[in-house]
Amino acid sequence: MQQISVQLLYFLLVICIACIEHNHAATKVLYEFHIREATGERNETGMLKTSSANNNTRSEPELVITGKRTSHVILQSGNDDPNSGNSVYLETAYYTADDSGYHVTYNFSIEPLELDTRLEGKTLKIIVG
Repeated sequence: MQQISVQLLYFLLVICIACIEHNHAATKVLYEFHIREATGERNETGMLKTSSANNNTRSEPELVITGKRTSHVILQSGNDDPNSGNSVYLETAYYTADDSGYHVTYNFSIEPLELDTRLEGKTLKIIVG
């Protein structure tokens, strides 16, 4: 009886491993970088993806590069009044480069600039002493 349960357990384990290998391609991250600047930031990841079981025609891995770039610029209002409502121009780009080409999606927005002039409790304690 114990022999049958061990064989059944072994069989189920083999089936589970086969399903995992069938559904997920192996991925190896080659590089990853994060750059932060005064007006934005950029994140990028380069990886090698091996072919999945559904695509048996590929014999070599595919290089896939994904990333995100954001930037912002403060737009000054035309008035000399400092409280007249400046705006912030935000730009975000998501990109992917693989065997099917380079694909990028842009998102542009202009939002009112809101400065938070409140002080945190820790800052007040440090100032007062």
